[in-house]
This record gives sequence, C-alpha cells and structure tokens, in this order.
Amino acid sequence: MVVATSVSAYLIPTWGVKKIMGGSLAIVILCDIGTLLSPNLGVFLVCVMIQGIGNAGLISNMISLMSKIWPPSKRAMWLSTIGITQGIAAVIIPTLAGVMIDKFGWQSVYYLMMAIQIVGLVLTLIVTPSDTKQRNYVKKRFDLVGTVLFLVWVSCCVLVCNFGNSWGWGSTRIIGLLAATVIGLIAFIAVEYKLGSAAIFPVRLFKDNMNCTWIFIQSFFACVVCMGQFVFVIFYMQVVMGTSATVSAIPFTIFSIGTLVMPTVYASIYKKTGHCKGLLAVTMVLVSLNAFLYGILLSPTTSLATIYAISAIGGLGHACCVTICYNAAEEYLPKSRIADGNAVAYIAICLAGSVGLAVLQAVSNAAASGKMAEGVEQLAAYASGYEFAMMGAGICGLIGVAASLLLSHKSKENGSIAVENS
Repeated sequence: MVVATSVSAYLIPTWGVKKIMGGSLAIVILCDIGTLLSPNLGVFLVCVMIQGIGNAGLISNMISLMSKIWPPSKRAMWLSTIGITQGIAAVIIPTLAGVMIDKFGWQSVYYLMMAIQIVGLVLTLIVTPSDTKQRNYVKKRFDLVGTVLFLVWVSCCVLVCNFGNSWGWGSTRIIGLLAATVIGLIAFIAVEYKLGSAAIFPVRLFKDNMNCTWIFIQSFFACVVCMGQFVFVIFYMQVVMGTSATVSAIPFTIFSIGTLVMPTVYASIYKKTGHCKGLLAVTMVLVSLNAFLYGILLSPTTSLATIYAISAIGGLGHACCVTICYNAAEEYLPKSRIADGNAVAYIAICLAGSVGLAVLQAVSNAAASGKMAEGVEQLAAYASGYEFAMMGAGICGLIGVAASLLLSHKSKENGSIAVENS
C-alpha cells in the first residue's frame, strides 16, 4: 500500500485522480476474482498482496483530495465523513460476513464485496472530478531506489516475524533475513534523507521537525493496538472459545460503532478548539485500556457480555488512527508540509498493519511455543500466546499516548519548504 501510494502520487499530475482511483478499484475487483479462483495458498496470498495496491490507490488519494483540493476549513468535515463511511461499513459487514461464512461459505463474502466494489467503481467514475490533473498537484520524480529498498526491508521483516518459530530463530534463513532487514532499513533511511522532499518517505522532515516524528510514532502504535485487538480477539474466540464466525465478528462490530459515531464528535471538538493533542491522548488511552482488559480478562469462560463491553471502550478511541492523526499534521506541521505529514501518518498506519502486526504475531507464537515446551496443553498455550500479544498491544498504545503528549507548537514551523529554500 505504501508503494502504491508513491506510484499514484507520481502519476496523478498527468493522469488525474479519476483514472487512478478508478483503476485502483478495478485492481481490487480483479484480485477478488483471482482470490476466488486461486488453486493454492500461494496464488491466494499474491492476489491479496496485489489487492493492497488497489486499496492504496483509493485510500491515499481520498486523503490527498482533502489536502490538495478542499480548503483547511473543510478538511475536518471530510475526514469525519470518511470516518463515518468506514464506520458504517465496519458495523454492518463483519457480522454480515460472519453469518454468510457460517451459512454459505467464505466465497459468499467475496461475491458481496465485488458487488459493492462494482457500485463504487461506477460512482467513482461518475462523481470524481475530471479536472484534477493539475489542480494543486505538482509532478515529482518517482523514487525507484527508495521504493525497492522499502520493499526489501519490510518484506524481510515480515518474513522473519512470521517464520521465526517454524524455521528456528537461529537458522541461517532467519539470520539472513534479519541482516537484510537491518541493511535495507539503513540504506532506505540514507537514500530517503538524501532525496529530501522527492522521497516517498520524508526522512529529512523527521530531523527538521520533531512533531513529524511524534505523528509517525502515534499513528504507528495507534494502528498496532487497534489491529492487534481485531486479530487476536477473533483468534481467541474462534480457536480457544470455539465460537462461530458470526459470534466472533460481533466484538469488531461493536468496536466499529464507536468508529461510526466518534470521529464526528472529535471533529466537532477539533473544529471548535483547534487543538487535537488532548483528543489524541484520550483516544490512545481508551484503545490501550481496551487491549489491557482483553489481555487480563479473556479466558475460555469469559462471558460474551464482558467481551462486548470491552469492545465498546475501544470503539470510543479508534478515531486515533482514523481521523485525529491527520488533524495532528494540520495543527503541528507548517502549511507547506501538511501533505507530507498526512503521508507520514498514512505510511505509519500501513506499516503497523504489516510489520507491527507481524511482530505481535511473532510475540504470540513465541509465547505459545514457550508454554508448549513447558508441557502446557496446546489449546491453553495458544490462549496464553494470544493474551500475551494483547498485553503487548496495550503497551504499544501507551507509547502512542506518550507521543501524542510530546507534540509541541514550538517547533511547528521547523522544516517548512520556505525555510529549506532560503
């Protein structure tokens, strides 16, 4: 998704938003068909990965449309609109998908998604402005070297986290992948710093403006704590508690009700006060509390009512990685770097969904393997691993709280384009 965001930013000045977003939706639909027809797991995973390219072309350009076309006074409104739309989908689809899986099989979910996506493609082609080729978009060089290096270190890191247990943490393959991760990351940072504003990842802005660093850290750990809960609570309920797909989806639905309601509330507060630090800190505390409560209270005998109540707490804070992180870029970075700040928050969220989640999975696997080595029964060991991962997610949330509180107006104008050019 990060790579696709960079490619679309390169193409938009000449192709326009309509072609990029329409093409992105077409990629998603084709990958759905490929997933349905895939003969093995390898092809299935390739289709899912390519689908991420299409998703990025949509999501990143929604954010770009706000920062490039609409004035600052309307950005909060459009961000809350996206939050509401995502919230409605997140409330309805998970439980509906669970029912469909239980009754008709997993393929039925893909048929539903394709129908929705086709409607979205038609609406995109009709509604998206046609005159966006040169409307506040500046053509920039495509960062090919940075993109390749990014793919190398992220892919190697994810492979290490997912296969460390099965291959052995001391195996040649894992050590080699770890070395490639470190070397690739160092080379990526060096190349991106040299490129400056032409880079896909504005490393130089991290040095010039600490607010950019805090926004990245907050966005990354906000997504880690939220994604960790989604994944490991569902694992716990299905694997340990033995619940159906429908029942396992209900906590996600409850969590998403908060995503539907709260972004508008927070956007209203931000519009009136012009300050988002307190909102970020409070929402991060809520999702952290959610993760800790899951990690402490989940057991094979935990009542569904308790699980649903905990989910509701997290839903109140989910806006920390849906809308408020983008408000932070607007409030704490110079006007000339707001777009870069939005990109930093978005990239952090994408990294959290891949690298961050993979690290939590590795933690869960390692904890479960350790329990089994001690002679603990397999199901109980898995339960312990999931609980350990959720506690780790809670700690990630606390790091996000700290990053939120460190945002400062004192360095707001540092790293502005005007200052750099002078």
